[in-house]
Amino acid sequence: MPRTDLTAPPRAADALPFPAARQADQAPHATRWQRLRRGALLTALAAAIALSGCGGGGSSATSPTAETTAPPNANEAARFLIQATYGPTTVDVAAVQAGGYRAWIDGQFSTPSLGTHTAYYNAQNICSNCLEAGHNAVAESFWRQAITGPDQLRQRVTFALSQIFVVSVVNSSLDAAPLAAASFLDTLSQHAFGNFRDLLEAMTLHPAMGTYLSHLGNDKENTATGRMPDENYAREVMQLFTIGLWELNEDGTRRQQNGQDIPTYGQPEVMGMAKVFTGWSWAGPDTGEGRWLGWVNGVQTQPWDQPMQPYPQHHSTSEKRILRGVVIPAGTGPRESLKVALDTLFNHPNVGPFIGRQLIQRLVTSNPSPAYIARVARAFNNNGAGVRGDMTAVIRAVLLDPEARDAAKLADGNWGKLREPVVRVANWARLFGARSPSGAYRINSLHDPIEGVGQGPLHSPSVFNFFRPDYSPAGDVRGAGLVAPEFQITHETTVSAYINFMVQTIEQGYGWGDRLITAPYTDELALANQPDKLVARLDQMLMAGQMSASTRQTIVEAVAAVPMTEANAAQRRVWIAVTLAMCSPEFLIQK
Repeated sequence: MPRTDLTAPPRAADALPFPAARQADQAPHATRWQRLRRGALLTALAAAIALSGCGGGGSSATSPTAETTAPPNANEAARFLIQATYGPTTVDVAAVQAGGYRAWIDGQFSTPSLGTHTAYYNAQNICSNCLEAGHNAVAESFWRQAITGPDQLRQRVTFALSQIFVVSVVNSSLDAAPLAAASFLDTLSQHAFGNFRDLLEAMTLHPAMGTYLSHLGNDKENTATGRMPDENYAREVMQLFTIGLWELNEDGTRRQQNGQDIPTYGQPEVMGMAKVFTGWSWAGPDTGEGRWLGWVNGVQTQPWDQPMQPYPQHHSTSEKRILRGVVIPAGTGPRESLKVALDTLFNHPNVGPFIGRQLIQRLVTSNPSPAYIARVARAFNNNGAGVRGDMTAVIRAVLLDPEARDAAKLADGNWGKLREPVVRVANWARLFGARSPSGAYRINSLHDPIEGVGQGPLHSPSVFNFFRPDYSPAGDVRGAGLVAPEFQITHETTVSAYINFMVQTIEQGYGWGDRLITAPYTDELALANQPDKLVARLDQMLMAGQMSASTRQTIVEAVAAVPMTEANAAQRRVWIAVTLAMCSPEFLIQK
């Protein structure tokens, strides 16, 4: 991908210091980095993050273009796992090499998870008013599964889906309902390998979504008062969750009529769909007015882990004109109206290319070719047995596509994606076996662009996620007609914050007390006295063998600059190597 023109990179004085409250403990650390010309070196790396293209270094990988090719080598297996998981481990690489890509994927479809986020939350016995503790518990559960879960493909796809079907605890009433976040993640996970039609209905009826997009308690129109149904979810379920704004060809390109793009819907369709999503509220044994409002006998009753139920007295029974000329007749009840509307959306020809393209972007590359999108869309339309919406077929198509596996793409400047901050942090913890004495993963507030890394699960600033799939930064990327979604949250603040975060976390860990998460670096310490081999391991596991010669030389020289005769030399060498590797363009740009 061509470089992007962002504003000036961080100054040397700004790129590395820890937040002021933490600097008192950093004197030995500062001395070491001064020895390595920390300002000049890491500021250059910070600039590379912001300004580099999506290109990568060389690779010895071959170019498999079908599932019947020879077993992958270690670099090929690592590259596949970088796309399909929260990062490869030595065991994972060996498993992919032994069985191949398809066998690994099929095995993941049947691999159980560590349990539900809801169960983890409930096991903490958090009081109903302890909101910070509640959100911390949800974050702990998310990171526990992302880092240690054996069902890595499910976890990675769940996170991808959470960036399409967005709810957020930021700037919404969900900040007072941590159980809603836990249950929402569970619902995404439950349907990640199911059918998209079921996923769509589950998202529509989840009270977290109903609260976030205001169709929980959405009342029918009232001609006497002028009240109209809320249109929020009606718009977003079309624009963001299923069909998008423009009619698409199977390959994701826009259809045209008389030289003009064709809209998928207009205001009349929004108004018709809004009526569909009236009359749904909290689940329970009755449909009384108190339960509709979430209060029964003066007690708040909000079952966040149960789908919303219909309240016929609040549902619009007038005629509903929705998409593609479909008319739901007057007098149709809430369940029947919902079924017709969701079936209509699900069967729209846009869904395959619209959702397929976004899954490719989240897992593989920002700018898939039309042919790649078309192949994934065809898998959505028909899994080979006449079933539409089979997510397992879609996931196979995304990860096994010839373009996804083709090593020739490593030299394609328009191929690849910026690795997301959340994924980068999980990469570190998984590869290096990070743990805390208590076993808990209290990793929170990562969405803070100064103290964190600018992104955190279920903490996006709006329903449009942290970044939009069509975001194109000014400069060469936009000029080439390409997109680079993750660059929407890549700027001077988040670049320097990421480096600061990783410098501290790699050496000192994250957290405190019995929740301090540290990495033992067992395999890396064994190579500390062999800088070339140490860097080669990081190259393979973090970059799938794509480290450039110049980056390799820089890191090897920095590691060798620490004499093995000094105290804690092995640990210091490893910390330096890991930090520089994880701040390098070849790691940050996933190829």
